Order: sequence, then C-alpha cells, then structure tokens
Amino acid sequence: MKPIATRDPHKLGLLAIGVAILVGALVLVASVVSFGTTGYTAVLSQTAGLRVGEDVQVSGVPVGEVTGIELAGDTVKVSFRMSSDIHLGPETRATVKVATLLGTHYLQIEPKGGGELADGTIPLAQTSVPYNLQDVLEEGTSRVEALDAEKLAAALTAMSQSLEGSADDLGPALTGVTRLATMISDRSEQGTELLRAARAVTEQLSSSSEDILGLMEQTNLVLAEITARREAIHRLLVESTRLSTNLVSIIDATKADIAPALRDFELSLATLKAEDEKLQHVLELMAPSVRYLTNASGQGPWIDLVLPNETGMLPNDVECKAGC
Repeated sequence: MKPIATRDPHKLGLLAIGVAILVGALVLVASVVSFGTTGYTAVLSQTAGLRVGEDVQVSGVPVGEVTGIELAGDTVKVSFRMSSDIHLGPETRATVKVATLLGTHYLQIEPKGGGELADGTIPLAQTSVPYNLQDVLEEGTSRVEALDAEKLAAALTAMSQSLEGSADDLGPALTGVTRLATMISDRSEQGTELLRAARAVTEQLSSSSEDILGLMEQTNLVLAEITARREAIHRLLVESTRLSTNLVSIIDATKADIAPALRDFELSLATLKAEDEKLQHVLELMAPSVRYLTNASGQGPWIDLVLPNETGMLPNDVECKAGC
C-alpha cells in the first residue's frame, strides 16, 4: 500500500471533498426526514397562537410536533408529523389547546372513523380553536353595553373599599398563591411520573379485567353456597327447636306414668340382684362336683370310683377275686 505522501494530492483533495459532501447530505437527510412518523395537515380558521415546534398530542400523550404553518386564503394550514402507529380516520378532529398560562399551546388530535383520512388533511369543519381577542371583543361589546354603568361603578367602589380593608391579608394570600404555583411548577415532573404510574395501573387493571371478572364470579358462587348453607343451618335449628318442644311436651304428658314405672323397674332390679346372688352360690357349690365328675369320666368309657373298703383287703386282691 502506497504511503499518503506519495499519492496524488489533487485526487486526495477531490476524495476528501466528496466524502465531506456525502456526510453533509446524510446529516441533512437525517435532520429533515423523520423515521417512524407520518405527515398530516389540519385546516384551521386561525392559528390561535400555535407555533412551529409545539407538541401534537393524542389523549394527553405527545406523539409528534407542528412542522409548519402557512396562510391559505381565509384559513391557515398547519402541517404536523406524528407517530405512524396511530391511525387517523376520516372523522378525525383537531383542536388547538392552551398548554400553560405563559402562552404555550399544543395541537390535540382525536382519531375517529374506520377508513383513511382523505389526502392526509383534516378539513376546517373538523377543527376548532380557542377564543381569540377579536371574538372576545365582538361578543363582549354587546354584553358590556347591556350593563348598568351606575350599578357597575357602585359595585367596583364597594369592591375597592373591601380590598382596602383587607389589604394586610391580601398580600400574604397572594404570596401563598405564588408559593403554591411555584411548588406545582417544581413538582411537575413528579406529577407527570404519577400520571404515568396511574396510567400503568389502569392498563394493568384493563389487561386483568377478565381475571377480575372470573374472581368476582367465583366470589358470587361462594356467597351463594354460604347463603344455602346458612338456610340449611337455619332449618336445622328450627327443626331442633321444634323437636325439643315436642320432647318437653311428651315428658310433661307422661311424667305421672314414668315415676311408677321407674319405681317398679328399681324393684325388678333389686329382685334380679338377689336371684343373681343365689345363682352365684349354687355355681360355687356345683364347681367341685363338676370337676370330680369330669376327672372320673375323662379316662375312657368308664367311671373311676373310690369306694370304702370294709373287708380290709387291698384293692388288688379285690380285683383278683373278682376276676378269678
């Protein structure tokens, strides 16, 4: 590769100029062309103070900016660009809104309709602007003429006297209002974050609406089951109360017969106890006899007996004599 010092300086200069022109063209295109946005036009009766560079909002969210304002006969054409994700139908409306008390404005767009916006232009019939000074003067002149000048002067005099009496309190009140306005201005970013968080919560609730509805349906089923169980328990208590009442009635009705029956039952128990004692004594006496009889008959098909020997002979001799 040749070193730069050995190359033709004219070619290097032309190459550097071409690169500079290409870079400048790219920068110009990047600054003019807006990627991801679409240009539209709104026809207004007057600008109402709207300026180039101010926001274009949809539902309070900035989605673009005003790119141009030009006079077109008795109307004004406002060019603006906004996000291509937002579809504008043929019934879309545009309204100039006042953003702050300092005179800033924004263009509010309300997408409507299911088709396409013709030529990307919102017609004059679908746009509106806030009151301007000329409208206020024309409308207010007739109203001012209808006022009673003397009564108005008296009212202003009375108001002036009231303000003079409260001059000491008016200053701190205005100071408090100023501090409040300053605090609101300082907290504007926090307010914006709060609104964004509230919007996120709203979106979350919206996305979970089916689950919430399902939970509410299940809750209704649980409440219905609890109600049914409560009715069943109520019926059980009513029947138990009725049974208790009937039992009390039966006891009251048979009280005179139950007492003698209980006495007879006690006598029967006493008699059976006495007989049981006799039977127990008989069984105690029979036990030895039964044991002896069992021992005698348990050696085979005969009975072993022990008889008194009156002859004086041994049992073997007796058996011998009997067998000889």
